[in-house]
Amino acid sequence: MSAPTDQFLEIATRTQDALTSAVRTWADTVTTFTGSVTGSRPALPDAQVAVDRYFDFAEQVLENQRRLAKTVLTAGAQAAETVTEQAARTAESVAARTVNATETAVNKAADVTKAAGEQTASNARAAKVAGK
Repeated sequence: MSAPTDQFLEIATRTQDALTSAVRTWADTVTTFTGSVTGSRPALPDAQVAVDRYFDFAEQVLENQRRLAKTVLTAGAQAAETVTEQAARTAESVAARTVNATETAVNKAADVTKAAGEQTASNARAAKVAGK
């Protein structure tokens, strides 16, 4: 068994022990109360009915746990989907900004190169004129 399964089994066992203890306490209390009220020993409850009620209750608890687990899993899946969508949009935005920044840098580098070329040509013409 895996660790989570062992933990669930342990929780279920503890829950069953607590429920059994609570039912015994309740039965003892009812027996004591009815004995003091009627002055005689009450009839024992039908064991078959008690077993049926116990398992009906356990079925309800298990069904509620199933619904809770499904709700948690659905919420987790929706959260994962939302995060994935947001990550994709962020990646697209970063890519677009990177392209824009690269284009801007290339354009500025081209402008600087053009200006440097023009300056070099101007300096060459001035040197040529000065050399004549």
